[in-house]
Amino acid sequence: MTIILIAVLFILQLLSFYFLIILNTKLAKFKDLEKKQERLMREMDDTISVYLAEMKDENDRLIQELQRVSKSETQTNAVKQEEQIVRLKEQGQPPSLTKEENTVDGSISLDHEPRIYVPKNIVANAYSRQQQTGAKAEAKMVHSARQPSDATEKEEAKPLTVEQQVVELAKQGKTSEEIAKQLQKGKTEIELLLKFHN
Repeated sequence: MTIILIAVLFILQLLSFYFLIILNTKLAKFKDLEKKQERLMREMDDTISVYLAEMKDENDRLIQELQRVSKSETQTNAVKQEEQIVRLKEQGQPPSLTKEENTVDGSISLDHEPRIYVPKNIVANAYSRQQQTGAKAEAKMVHSARQPSDATEKEEAKPLTVEQQVVELAKQGKTSEEIAKQLQKGKTEIELLLKFHN
């Protein structure tokens, strides 16, 4: 009986040593994997830092080149202006610096004028308002030629409310999306106004 017990204990010990060896090899693989990942991360950090340094150097070179070009352009423009002033003095004309004289070939140059960028929706609103006021002015001229009564003049002189504009545009067959874009309102707001009106 003791021999069987000793044999079982020996087999269990061998199994435990086998499992310890397997566990140790898996731990070694994980450690190797961690080392590889750390090395890859370091390499990636190095390459990214080198790339960023190159980009910074390139940007600095570009800025310097643009400054050099703009300085040379201003110098050449100043020289051309001085030459034109000298030519005008020789011809007996007073030197007046206009836009046409600031250019070399006589065409108008707007490069030196500051450009103002306006969002498209503001421009569209201003354009539509200008068209509406132009149409109203034409309507007033037609009505004044006919000599309408004071009551109709007062009605036409009043600006339309948003609801009236929505109804008029809906009568013209426009969809709620088109009306919303034209009046710069929300689509749901236009739909609600149309539902309340109907």
